[in-house]
Amino acid sequence: MLQNNKYYFDYSKDHKEPIFDKFYAKNKVVLSDSPENKNHLMRYNERLIDLITAFQVADSFASGEDSEEVKRIIGEIKSILENGKTENINYSAFCQFFMVYNFSYAAFLELPDNEKDSFLYKILKLYCEKRHKMYKSHGYTDSVLQVVCDSYSHKGNSKTSIDKFIDMLSPYTQKCLKDPGEILREDDYYILPDKSGKSIFDELLSALAIKMESRNIEQSKRPDIVFKHNGHYYIFELKTMKGSGGGQNKQAVEFAYFLKFGEENDRIHYGVMLDSLYANTFFESNSPKVSEQRGDVLNALSNNKDNFFVNTAGAKLLLRDIFNDSQ
Repeated sequence: MLQNNKYYFDYSKDHKEPIFDKFYAKNKVVLSDSPENKNHLMRYNERLIDLITAFQVADSFASGEDSEEVKRIIGEIKSILENGKTENINYSAFCQFFMVYNFSYAAFLELPDNEKDSFLYKILKLYCEKRHKMYKSHGYTDSVLQVVCDSYSHKGNSKTSIDKFIDMLSPYTQKCLKDPGEILREDDYYILPDKSGKSIFDELLSALAIKMESRNIEQSKRPDIVFKHNGHYYIFELKTMKGSGGGQNKQAVEFAYFLKFGEENDRIHYGVMLDSLYANTFFESNSPKVSEQRGDVLNALSNNKDNFFVNTAGAKLLLRDIFNDSQ
């Protein structure tokens, strides 16, 4: 049975977010299972290190950038680095060194071809002077490839809070509505207003005369997901916040404002799901800033009985009660 919104707020407070959310875990592996069984990346990384050593020797005896031997070595290094020949070679110690000089592997790939050779000559000179001897003395290791890959894991394509919410919805409905004509007629579906369902969401606003006053500040802003059950429409913002700071405070102000408004139609509900570790801070911290954020949300829920604020555990309970309710 569906409970009042304070019930789900309190349930969320009592059921913390886990330190590690397995849903968001990314475990991209770029190394083989053993040094003896080198994969494509490991072999080319080893070849790259050998070529850097060869460059260091050739450049010390030759006349510099115009040397045919130096040009040959740079050409082979360039062929390893560019055109996607060696996927993930940007995780190599050499490519990571680009950032010491406020450059990047991506920026290298965008250079005109005639500028790549000059760049590589200059960066190789610097690398040999400042890193290559140091790394050789300690022993180059392929493990750096995996370490850098792990450090980039937060930047790659990954599961989002929308994916997570769809996953939590899946026991009850897996239908993503595609036809605007079915908005009122069909039940048990969801739409993604900020992705594939922009026009459908606009039609929903029109069909139900939804004011959505939270858009007064940013007219083009759309919620993350809308789902329908038993003639009720749930319009949700999904927030994943990892820590405190100015950006997080701005988001907290935004979701409190989102919940501040309701609709005359009591079948329209606004909701916010806040997951990740900041949710624990939000529910527990006594700092003035967080206490103010929490107070704003509680006031919004008190004034709008049809709205909800939950964390992951609270969202799972809310969805269970919504879809099992016979309202």
